Amino acid sequence: MKILQITRTFPPAVGGVESQVKEIALRLTRKGHEVTVCTSDLLNEVPLRRLPNGWSDRGVPFEICRHKAVPIPWRKNEGTYFAPTVFFSHARGDLPSIAHCQGLNLFTVSASLFVQRARKCKMVCTIHLDPIILYNKFVRTILERFDGLVALTEEELRRMSALGIDRSKIRLIPNGVDLQSFAHLPAREEFRTRTGITGNLILYAGRIDVRKGCDVLIEAVSIAQHSVGECTLVFAGPDCGSEGYLRRLSRRRGVRAIFTGNLTPACLRSALVACDVFALPSLSEGFGLTILEAMLCGAPVVATRIGGIPTIVREEETGLLVSPSDHQSLADAICRLVKDKQLSARLADKAKLLASKYSISRTVEELEKFYHYVLSG
Repeated sequence: MKILQITRTFPPAVGGVESQVKEIALRLTRKGHEVTVCTSDLLNEVPLRRLPNGWSDRGVPFEICRHKAVPIPWRKNEGTYFAPTVFFSHARGDLPSIAHCQGLNLFTVSASLFVQRARKCKMVCTIHLDPIILYNKFVRTILERFDGLVALTEEELRRMSALGIDRSKIRLIPNGVDLQSFAHLPAREEFRTRTGITGNLILYAGRIDVRKGCDVLIEAVSIAQHSVGECTLVFAGPDCGSEGYLRRLSRRRGVRAIFTGNLTPACLRSALVACDVFALPSLSEGFGLTILEAMLCGAPVVATRIGGIPTIVREEETGLLVSPSDHQSLADAICRLVKDKQLSARLADKAKLLASKYSISRTVEELEKFYHYVLSG
């Protein structure tokens, strides 16, 4: 098949969708398919950062078409972009067998629907957003334009069906991780020795942004310290405009916070192995790929009860769940995991078993089957 993957940002831009699309493109290419990725020149949406002039994607075994992202002036602070050059570059050339819209945003939807109309090709969509957005006729109208829909969780599938979308158009295909990269993990002391951390280590991995609940986590750790003693809070990920504020908040609340920037996959695994608690306090989340990575590293997990997270963080079974923006409940959960090592070990063991079922190889196999199904329709 000739497969077009459409995504707003792509590595070296950082994020769960970005890493997932890259793995999908790589593995489809290895299976003999001809893959092209249509994306933007963005490194980050908010604050706006572009790839450096002269950037080259050399060494990637598939084609990457990057287009200049143009912000919508009144939506610039929300990271709303589109790419006018998409409407020219994909109007001619070899016809793709199928195109996959990775994410429900202005960039991907406008490009996808244009390609669908201009090229008369089949189109699949994965929304990669909190399924709570699946509630109104406008969203239904957009989704019904696609020939197939990928739901990442049962909740997402249920909401799509409740919108009245034809169930035969939907497939449940969760995100996956490369399980082999977690087969041999580093020693617990490696990250701690490198960073000089000796006490309780609370880890967050993802975009450094208040919209991810990073400020709530600082407040929670500040409270938790009264019960469990001093903690070091590590933020691993790219700054999305909130780091300065979060540094000041940490100092005011007496929390030792380390901002590592974006870590390599190996360094992130080292941090996950070393932590006492992995916390994901997101206010909105489609799936939470970093949770699976934390589980595979044996890290006890506490996360917010939103979006697709409860699919993998099952209360008192594979982790602890709290309400979003509830720093007291988050603090209580952190205290439980730090104090009760038996509980932490039990949750971590069951979580690792669950996470081991989310293989990227299986994800790609299911996508490949779904592409063939859509093409045959």
